[in-house]
Amino acid sequence: MTANVVTDVNRPYVPAGGAKLTAEIEVEPGEQDVEPVRHIALCIDSSGSMYEGGNMDRARGGAEWVFGLLNDDDYVSIVAFDTEVTVVLDATRWGDISRQDAVEKVHDIQAGGGTDMYQGLQAAADTLKDLPSDKNTARRVLLLSDGKDNTHDPPEFETLAREIDSAGIRIKSAGIGEDYRSETIRKLGSVARGDWTHLQASGDIEQFFGDAVEEAGSVVAPDAELELDIADGVEVSEVYRALPQTQEVTPEWSANSAVIKLPDLLDRETQRVVLKIHAPARPLGEHRLADVTLTAGGETATTTLSVEYSDDEELLQQHNEDIDIDHKQTVIQTELGKGNVAEAQTQIEQMTRIHGADTEAVQSAERQTQIVMEGGREEQSRATKIVTDEGIQK
Repeated sequence: MTANVVTDVNRPYVPAGGAKLTAEIEVEPGEQDVEPVRHIALCIDSSGSMYEGGNMDRARGGAEWVFGLLNDDDYVSIVAFDTEVTVVLDATRWGDISRQDAVEKVHDIQAGGGTDMYQGLQAAADTLKDLPSDKNTARRVLLLSDGKDNTHDPPEFETLAREIDSAGIRIKSAGIGEDYRSETIRKLGSVARGDWTHLQASGDIEQFFGDAVEEAGSVVAPDAELELDIADGVEVSEVYRALPQTQEVTPEWSANSAVIKLPDLLDRETQRVVLKIHAPARPLGEHRLADVTLTAGGETATTTLSVEYSDDEELLQQHNEDIDIDHKQTVIQTELGKGNVAEAQTQIEQMTRIHGADTEAVQSAERQTQIVMEGGREEQSRATKIVTDEGIQK
């Protein structure tokens, strides 16, 4: 990995009295040196409702699709949950089991009654925790559910997701249909530095499983994080991951140090963090706001976030509008992902007053908000991801 970290601010020059800034940190991972070993746990809802509309058959097909993507040194486990939790296949090196044996285990999954997603997720993560891993290991729990957990609320899932994340395991969570608790699915994917998605139809299950396993194979470095060593008097707020999926982040603070955890770095896939910073009063001249250190896969890359204090009115007028727009778009996309259309519209109104109604970003945000307003969970999920002109989500 030869990662690079780049910082920028919307106002490179600020007055001596200080100013509020929008900052951007981009992480460019570089190219993959070694293909990682993948540890994959499939965590599949097997409650009675999964047998409606062919969801269970498609989930079995998705598992078989995963089997076709694994290398001999990869590990796979399968956990099914309904009222009870069943470890269908404990973590097994793919080279040590025949495809036929694995397929038979998948087809042995039987329907149950309720939905104990919490215990299912815990069991799936437990199958991976004792496996040997290093900086070339990509660890994933792929969670699929169409229902609500019987006894656990989203805050409990947030706590569990943080525990799983601290073990180096990322969660990819997917809800299918309209009856699952979207807040739970969203928290699992975002808190555990994975992602979350809505599956509209049973035919989407195979792609969800397959894409997640293939992405794990493109990991450049796991357990990535940014540490900000913040200068005295500087305040940091409103931290968001903008790429690859918009997610609000709560940094881990220790004195003047803030740690922002990132998803695993993928081959040549840029990640972006946007945040608000209050630069306090300082004498004229260049001043450090924060030293930024990326740590991932045992390697580090560093840079400094700084501004120049000036009394030159012409310099003080310099403004990088794109960074402000990136921040506002990220906030809007995050709110749309939660289904908070009214808050998204408020943010659009603010962006319109500053940047004008004819700005491409404003018009794009308005279209996106209208789509979410008229649509449902699929549109909310898509709103959190970047879509190119070709329609490919990044």
